Amino acid sequence: MNTDTLLTEFRSRQETKKADSSARSYTHTAKVWADWLAEPGAKDFDHNSRERPSKELWEGTTGDLQVFLRQQLQSGLTGGTVQNRRWHIAILYDELEEMKREGGYGIPDFENPVEDLDVSDWQTLKEKPRKVQENKGLIYLEPQNVEKLYENAPSPTLRNELIIRLLYQTGLRRGELSETRLGDVNTDERAIKVHAEKTHTDRTVYYQPSLDSLITRWVNVKRKSLSTAGSEYLFPTYKTDQIKPAQIGLIVRKAAEAAGLQSVLYTDSSGQKQMKITAHILRHSFAVQSVKNGLDTRRLQMLMGHAKISTTEDYLQFANDDLKDAVRKSGAGSESIPSS
Repeated sequence: MNTDTLLTEFRSRQETKKADSSARSYTHTAKVWADWLAEPGAKDFDHNSRERPSKELWEGTTGDLQVFLRQQLQSGLTGGTVQNRRWHIAILYDELEEMKREGGYGIPDFENPVEDLDVSDWQTLKEKPRKVQENKGLIYLEPQNVEKLYENAPSPTLRNELIIRLLYQTGLRRGELSETRLGDVNTDERAIKVHAEKTHTDRTVYYQPSLDSLITRWVNVKRKSLSTAGSEYLFPTYKTDQIKPAQIGLIVRKAAEAAGLQSVLYTDSSGQKQMKITAHILRHSFAVQSVKNGLDTRRLQMLMGHAKISTTEDYLQFANDDLKDAVRKSGAGSESIPSS
């Protein structure tokens, strides 16, 4: 299915969910984005931009979207308008994921470029749509609630529990875990080599001894029983050589629902409900708990693959909170003074 046909289908599906004006707005943004991807130079808002290859919708990356949004801001659009377009593109890829699951559209595997988009330091985007402002603060899970996710992993239980545990213990993005190959896992060192498409820099993450048994059972027993056991990837499925990021996200959402932890976090500017517990929340939870346990930000930056230390420093607030509690409990002056 070509891009024009996909966009027509996208608009048709949105018209059954939203008002005509909203469907038109979403489709307009989707077409601007699709044209920008397909026609480098001709559709660039900044004609001095670097040369880039022509791409289809499903080939767009997080880096592409950052450039696209930046060019729109530089062309004179307001922060609120660009933020709205960002949400429209998020809706587009959510719809494409749904269409791919349904089958029959000929959509190849793709990564949602909005998922890992970080524009938190773009001052011109601080003017956010009213409904988006309801999402305040960094969301993460305490260890006891992560444990509930493990206990409520959907079937196949062993594989999905291992996926949830790895996301939490390593801070991997769901796309990175999807791309992990058997050869990337060093069980002696409890280390996983990560080929990071987002930052184009490889790194190594580590898991705890508590995963030794699960990994051994998965790799040496359950995985070998699959018809796809010859796959190079750590997590093939029953039918395919590689689990997809969307499937990993669904595993976490199902576990959260079964554990009674799931809720609607906020409704975005398009009226779309965004759920509280996602695979990315486990990445936040890894970072928060690592900081609370005393890991310094430079090492955390390396583990998480952040391009900028400022992104990692967002988690320092949690170390400061723990420090305040510790001082109040055990700091100088907290001791009781015996009366004379």
